[in-house]
This record gives sequence, C-alpha cells and structure tokens, in this order.
Amino acid sequence: MNIEDIEAALPNGLHDALLRTFRSDPTERRAEFILDVWLGDLHSPAAWRRECYRAARLEMIGLAYLVLDDSHRRYPQIDDSPVQIDACAADDNPARSRQVPRGGFAGRFLVTEWNAFIHFAALDARLTWIQVN
Repeated sequence: MNIEDIEAALPNGLHDALLRTFRSDPTERRAEFILDVWLGDLHSPAAWRRECYRAARLEMIGLAYLVLDDSHRRYPQIDDSPVQIDACAADDNPARSRQVPRGGFAGRFLVTEWNAFIHFAALDARLTWIQVN
C-alpha cells in the first residue's frame, strides 16, 4: 500500500491531520507517525461531527529517506504540541527522486506550524487505528 491508497480510504485523506509524534529507525528502514486523523464531515450541522478525529499509527516500511526541512525563521519555536499536516505529492528534487525504491512511493507532509515539509519515500505504508482509553 502507498500513501495515496491510504488517503483514498479516508474521508478527508490526511488533510488537517494532527501529528503528535514521529520517529524513524534507519537500521530497520522504518518510520512511524502518530496522528489524529480528521474524519469529520464539513456538511454536518453537528459541530462534533465536523471536528471528529481518531488516533492512528502511520508506518512506512522499507524507508528510503525521511528528510525534515528547517522550519521557517519567522515561525515560532517548535514545542511538544501536535502540529497540523497535509499530505502532498513529492517535490521534484532530482537527488531524492532517484532514491525512490522500485515499486515504492514518495511524498511529503506540509507542516503548517513550521511552514516546512517532511519528505519521505518508502516501499510500503500502513495505517492502523489506535485504541484510546
């Protein structure tokens, strides 16, 4: 599965998802993103239905690269609060394009609070829902 498949299966894709944490393990070629995925219905008259989120784990397996842009200097310092992300197509960076594995995918997340991107490429992606107590 790739990031586009995952987005297609969600009512709003990964638009306005909240990124809580992420980590990568280069030796295992994996990355993990803990998100609150927006499942809301903008046309619902009920506010709680418009702003419905669900916790999820997004894993990227066979990671080829994970690159974080520096945050824009005019934006506030990064803290531990969740940040809003939107999935985007990969940029046209030729060096990164050559690293996308055959049969894999590339993309990036725009991080609103940083005015910067998280770039990635991997062989496979998986989204699983997290049970919150």
